[in-house]
Amino acid sequence: MKKLTILILLAFALTLFGQNGIETFNPSYKIPSLFGHSSLLNPNKLKMNHSVFFLGGVSSNQQSFYESTYTNHLQYNFNPKLKLKVDLNFVNFGTASFDNNWNIEGNNDNSTQVLPNFSLDYRPTENSRITIQFNQYDRNRYFWDWDH
Repeated sequence: MKKLTILILLAFALTLFGQNGIETFNPSYKIPSLFGHSSLLNPNKLKMNHSVFFLGGVSSNQQSFYESTYTNHLQYNFNPKLKLKVDLNFVNFGTASFDNNWNIEGNNDNSTQVLPNFSLDYRPTENSRITIQFNQYDRNRYFWDWDH
């Protein structure tokens, strides 16, 4: 029972740190553009964020699962009306079995995939919007906000 309590507390603590939204790096300098100020490849128009997500669970039939995801969120503002957003999701998941003494054994089904999402958003006016979107990975389709 002591192992189970420690395992649950550790999993809870890791999820708290994984969802921390503190912005610690905010450069005050501008990076020179590769091809002049009107270039499409201006690095000052690029925003990048990262997130880490951990999930795991156990069932009463001595089975467990896990998933960990690292996501690189990229947003490029071509101009105030046109934005490109790309999420590169590196997902690792699998299952395991355990006995009554909590001896855990993997099921040799560990898998890693890269699942991209992207969105091209054009707003010609304040009340109109044209969006082309492709989602291959949706961690939580009911609560995930694409405009993060």
